[in-house]
Amino acid sequence: MTHRKTDLRPTLSSMSYDLLGEDPGGLSHHQAVLQPGTEEELTLHGYQSSPCQTFFFHLLSVLTLGSLYLVTYWRPEWRVTWTSRKCALTEAEFLILVDRDGKTHVETVHVEDVGTGFPKQYVVTSHRVGVESSATVNGASDSTHLTGASQRVMRYFLYQHVKYVWVPEKLIFLRLTGFDQNTLISSLLTDFRGFTVEEEMQRQQLHGSNVISVEVRSYLSLLVTEVLNPFYIFQVASIILWSFDDYYLYASCIFFISMLSVSISLYETRKQSQSLHDMVEASNVSSVSVLRITSEKTSVEAIMDSKELVPGDVVVVPPEGCTMPCDAVLISGTAIVNESMLTGESVPVTKTPITVSEEAEVYSAEQHKRHTLFCGTSVIQTRYYGSAQVLAVVVRTGFNTAKGELVRSILYPRPLDFKFYRDAMKFILFLFFIASIGMSYSIYIYTIHEEGFVKTLIRTLDIVTIVVPPALPAAMTVGTYYAQSRLKKKAIFCISPPRINVSGKIKLVCFDKTGTLTEDGLEVWGVLEVKGTRLGSPVMDMSTINYSSHLMAAMASCHSLTYLHGTLTGDPLDVKMFEATKWELEEPDEEDIHRFDSLIPTIVRPPPSSLPQPPPVCKLPAPFPISLVPFSLPSGVDTSSSAPALSASPHSRVSTSDSTVEGDGNLGQSSISNKTLEEPAPGSTNYDQVTPTIVKPSHQETYMDPPRHSDMIETPFQVPYEIGIVRQFPFSSSTQRMSVIVRVLGQQQMDLYVKGAPEVIMNLCVSESLPADLGTILNEYTLQGFRVIALAHRRLQTKLSWHAAQRIPRTQVEKDLVFVGLLVLQNMLKPETTPVIRKLAKANIRTVMVTGDNILTAISVARDCDMVGTSDRILVAKASPPTEDQPATLIFEPAHAPNPASNEKNVCLNIDPKYHLAVSGKAWSVICQHFPDLVPRVVARGTVFARMSPDQKAHLVEELQAINYIVAMCGDGANDCGALKAAHVGISLSEAEASVAAPFTSHTSNISCVPQVVCEGRCALTTNFSVFKFMALYSIIQFVSVLILYSAYSNLSDAQYLYIDLFIVTVIAIFMGYTGPSEELVPQKPLGNLLGAANMFSILSQIFLVILFQVVAYFFLLQQLWFEPNKPPKDESDILVCWEATVIFYVSSFQYLILCITYSPGKPFRKRLISNAWLTVALLVLGTVNLLMVLSPWSWLMDFMSLYHEANKHMMFRITLLLMVSIHMVISYCTELLVTSGSLKKCFQCVTCKRGPKNKYKIVLQDIEADPTWPPLSAPLYGL
Repeated sequence: MTHRKTDLRPTLSSMSYDLLGEDPGGLSHHQAVLQPGTEEELTLHGYQSSPCQTFFFHLLSVLTLGSLYLVTYWRPEWRVTWTSRKCALTEAEFLILVDRDGKTHVETVHVEDVGTGFPKQYVVTSHRVGVESSATVNGASDSTHLTGASQRVMRYFLYQHVKYVWVPEKLIFLRLTGFDQNTLISSLLTDFRGFTVEEEMQRQQLHGSNVISVEVRSYLSLLVTEVLNPFYIFQVASIILWSFDDYYLYASCIFFISMLSVSISLYETRKQSQSLHDMVEASNVSSVSVLRITSEKTSVEAIMDSKELVPGDVVVVPPEGCTMPCDAVLISGTAIVNESMLTGESVPVTKTPITVSEEAEVYSAEQHKRHTLFCGTSVIQTRYYGSAQVLAVVVRTGFNTAKGELVRSILYPRPLDFKFYRDAMKFILFLFFIASIGMSYSIYIYTIHEEGFVKTLIRTLDIVTIVVPPALPAAMTVGTYYAQSRLKKKAIFCISPPRINVSGKIKLVCFDKTGTLTEDGLEVWGVLEVKGTRLGSPVMDMSTINYSSHLMAAMASCHSLTYLHGTLTGDPLDVKMFEATKWELEEPDEEDIHRFDSLIPTIVRPPPSSLPQPPPVCKLPAPFPISLVPFSLPSGVDTSSSAPALSASPHSRVSTSDSTVEGDGNLGQSSISNKTLEEPAPGSTNYDQVTPTIVKPSHQETYMDPPRHSDMIETPFQVPYEIGIVRQFPFSSSTQRMSVIVRVLGQQQMDLYVKGAPEVIMNLCVSESLPADLGTILNEYTLQGFRVIALAHRRLQTKLSWHAAQRIPRTQVEKDLVFVGLLVLQNMLKPETTPVIRKLAKANIRTVMVTGDNILTAISVARDCDMVGTSDRILVAKASPPTEDQPATLIFEPAHAPNPASNEKNVCLNIDPKYHLAVSGKAWSVICQHFPDLVPRVVARGTVFARMSPDQKAHLVEELQAINYIVAMCGDGANDCGALKAAHVGISLSEAEASVAAPFTSHTSNISCVPQVVCEGRCALTTNFSVFKFMALYSIIQFVSVLILYSAYSNLSDAQYLYIDLFIVTVIAIFMGYTGPSEELVPQKPLGNLLGAANMFSILSQIFLVILFQVVAYFFLLQQLWFEPNKPPKDESDILVCWEATVIFYVSSFQYLILCITYSPGKPFRKRLISNAWLTVALLVLGTVNLLMVLSPWSWLMDFMSLYHEANKHMMFRITLLLMVSIHMVISYCTELLVTSGSLKKCFQCVTCKRGPKNKYKIVLQDIEADPTWPPLSAPLYGL
């Protein structure tokens, strides 16, 4: 489908916005800020083309031989300002955008005709103004409104694959969204039943195609872009300049090297684009089934191209599953989805439909993600009711989807604000300043020598190519490239190489607990069941627990497990809990699609060993199923649908048309049990009937006596003990619990079982049901590091029908619970955890635990892994929100110290062993809201942060960054994604593709990757500094050599330039990065400030030594009695074969090798130089060649290199030169040792009288030490 684009530039000023008193054409609307305060913040500046300015721009561009075109290609915003005038956004044809990071972009405003059915809030009405029109008001005259030809148009621009549309009522461009914002749940449930074809076309024009594609540009296009890069433009200009100076050999070699570099760059760029394109296309879908409204106002199912989907479409999700082509919210049916592409979690999740109980809520893809099917995720299977289908309303398409945002983050990564890169650019400017001095000197020399204008110009410009090496920016990434390669060999993958340098400065690492510090799997240690008013003894043998206890029923039914390909799948905790019961779960055959014709909830049954064996059963004459009577809803609940019946197996359930078999409603109490989960085939396809999935005993049926009724057939029989799961309320990080509504076969009432965090469940229980010793026992187990889950039960009203259960709000049933017991799980530390924590502590890297688990469990794990030493105090934050009587309060209480069970010495490795703070998510919220001034103190001393939601984890990372910590985050689950993105260095322990959300992904599922990343980061940062300084000094060496030779009527020869640049500098720059990282982490951190005092002293001292020894060597030559200086040449050619050029070449050739050795440090961050075999061999070979040239054994070599030589003459002079070189190497190496030792830094601090730290966290710690009232232990603090 195509849409005609209209050029309305002459008529834009006549747009009617139906807003009185506004002046759309005024410059007051020239600028606007979109989405302020967010990561998507944009500042818009409107411009309209000016024919006069455009003419002069093209004229000047022609006069400057296209230079202006080239400059404006690099800076397109300059072209806009030079060819256009400022105007209001209502008239803008071009926009200059400034993002949150200060980067500037240019976009064109597009104008398209729209039809009458187009959403009116985006329609701009334009009128063509006749010659007789009078003055205009609000952009159009009165006569225009009456007689002008009206056009309906849409104005928009595209920025990074996101569409921004002009909204006339607000006089601003707004980001076009789907129904993921400001849409009520009730609207999604009632207002969307499919579009007509015409409506779909109008919306497709607005939203565009539902496509997430990565452009794979042609080689020709890439070549043009690459060649126009400033680096290659500089290279081309340099090659032309060298050719004019008769350096044909050197210019030819650099040309071919540049072509090779361009070819490799084109190949790698296209390869990466193709790889990303293939990854994106792999999850695209070609066709999809949607609902369409016909002319008869009926809904029909239609097959269409997924590219044509628009927000508001109703998608039919097939029962066999599919890959989602968009973001859609379920409005009927359930789906089991693999979201590993987005979250990194390989465990499938169950998606449930939105319900009327949530109709007052505003839909949010994040808050309602349990109802949302995200683009690119795989729907494994679906479940639906009768002949109904699983339906989902499309809320986002294209690059607005979750997958689209992920691809955008890869295509347009946020620039990394790392000081090293800023300082490097400043240093390059410094080199330009030096070049200007050299250019002035060369003009002075050639003027004194009365050289011609052309030679003076060429040599002056040649200074720039010498002082500012074009390979300098590339050299800055050498260490990063090799570090990335080494990490890849260790199964650590990095998608953001600049983050490797940042990892070298890490000062703090946040760890998730479960699956990161501890094992992924949990083992059931035991259960404690409520016995009267107290908790019973722990039970570890599941077979001793009564099958009919509420505790057993909760363990067997309160989960969201399912069978996928014959494997029980779900949350690992749920799997372990259910397997401990040894009940069975039977589900319909995945390939037997007709079995999905009715809703099949889960049913659980206990194992046969737990129940009495059935007596002989009377054989009934015909299938006589037991039917449950329809129940009416409680008052206030819709009863428009009748309740379905819970059918039993034909051989075990009997009923008459007017009688009902129901249970006694009582479950016995006991301990842990063995149960089985199964899903029988549906007995009917009737919509109102339900055939539930069941949990039951293993291997054979277990029977129980049904309730007795006077009108029941007097026949002894028994029914299977089955628990049908009618509805699930999935686990949510915000609620920290999950629950299920169930019905026991033969009973009229439904039951609710809840499991979750003990403190949450306790608040939902009636106080009379809470055991007196609950708090003591809970503390006892959590302090030992056990993970404790609380279980509770509630008997629901008899009148609650199945349909009412599907519609009832969660908050209405999750209250007035009866506490039934505790489930205790054991989560062991991974063997690598403690050694890594100790290693980081030894390196002076602070470690913090951020978990969703219980705070006492987290404290125990922190002690076990040495994050907190045995002698360290832990203070737990107790914060209360404000009430009517008093303001918010904050106080810290000592945590209960564990009773050491072993004599093993637990060494405290923390930086400050005095005390640590432990903060819960609830306390964190109160502190951030009511004690904002104390947040820096809490994060500076906090070591354990427990019961933290995903948003709180990300917020904590941001607060740590706010006090100048370089923060790393290591986690393994979807709950850590926000923190992984927020951290400077995010490390995901996941094999899933989704972990592209984190810069680093480790396929080794333990935290041993963290010190490896830190080591590689320190090595890369040191290497990049070294290579950068070497390249800078290389240019200075050549710069000094050339200036000395200019004054002696000479210059380096073509072969000498080639030998220095190609065989010495290039080889060294490549091999310097091969040196690997040191295996040991030390407290000392590498320098991160390129323009810091220590680094600048290193560079300036080496520059001084370079100049000193070249000048000394030159003057030493002048003092020789046999030396005859050069005479001014008769023509403009230089004297290349002379003693001056030979001596300077000798000394400078060794100086390159000296600086390579000087700037190749070993410990503490890198291995020794000798471990780098390639660099060692290169240095030996180059040193040998240099030595041979100094001693001049081969005349052919000297002739080729244009070196002056006389056989067996002036040998002492040559040896003296070698002695000078040796002295230079010793002084240079010792000077660098002084810099790296740290003593120089202390001297600078003394000279500059540095009195205090610059980092905020150090200042905060100093303030804490100086404040005797912190932390508050006796009297609470009162907040806002």
